[in-house]
Amino acid sequence: MPLDQALLSFSRLSLARNGHSVLDRVSFELGRGETLGMVGESGAGKSTIALVAIGLLRPPAVSLEGSMAFAGRDDLLAEPEATWAGLRGRHIGMIFQDPASALDPCYTVGRQLTDPLRRLLGLTRAAARKRAIELLESAGLNDAEARLAAFPHELSGGMQQRVMIAIALACNPDLLLADEPTSALDVTIQAQIMQLILRQVRARDASCIFVLHDLALASQVCDRIVVLYAGQVVEAGDTGTVLRRSLHPYTQALKSCVIELDTETLTPPEGGLPALGAMPAGCRFAPRCPRATAKCTTSTPPLRRLDERDVACWHPG
Repeated sequence: MPLDQALLSFSRLSLARNGHSVLDRVSFELGRGETLGMVGESGAGKSTIALVAIGLLRPPAVSLEGSMAFAGRDDLLAEPEATWAGLRGRHIGMIFQDPASALDPCYTVGRQLTDPLRRLLGLTRAAARKRAIELLESAGLNDAEARLAAFPHELSGGMQQRVMIAIALACNPDLLLADEPTSALDVTIQAQIMQLILRQVRARDASCIFVLHDLALASQVCDRIVVLYAGQVVEAGDTGTVLRRSLHPYTQALKSCVIELDTETLTPPEGGLPALGAMPAGCRFAPRCPRATAKCTTSTPPLRRLDERDVACWHPG
């Protein structure tokens, strides 16, 4: 992707917490107006990347290496908190995984919507209230004006998530980060929420990163996907290309776990992710990989271009 078309790019991002590697040389780009899905098991590093991208995970809590560029700004990882404060909400928004925890129980929905509108956009109290009602209506909440006086605990999980979406998109950010936005919702509500997010993002010509476990869902909503395993990118590219003919054995294992109607057999990979303090040498997936060789256990495979995607494997195919 040409650099002038990239809204967000990470280059060799590494993150360590308490001396343990969490992310290892993660590199990818997000184009303007593009939807990208980060997929992998819990603990793969997906949410960690999202928190880095919005500046909520920074030194001294963690150590960071590499670089992050966003909307023409280079090396944001080295910028002070004041710079990040000017980006959050106004240019980068985030839908958190659990809206019940992300929304402040001490403030009404209206207060949590109008405060950023007044602080970041400089709206008057009346204009912010009018805009808040419009946002709640666009998020699919009925009787939006009455909802302004409600506290989060007075709303259902689906309503809370719609409020979270309205807050994240309130200032028309260039980038939206959606961290498992439907994981806590009923199946009947999940599709509505995903369609709502996509509709709102596209209407604003914004870019979006979805953090997902569901590979089937990623195939429906994402232009490209990045497959993460134990803090490393193992395969990345156009969604159709990667899922139609996956080259990395981990991506293939994820595909074998997709639950569909009439599915009779699921074949999940044996074992689990390595502990942070006990990352294996070489390929981190080698202990669970059916095609691992001695080379896989001693040498880390580089992320290289192969068959129209990037893949990190000594024995792809």
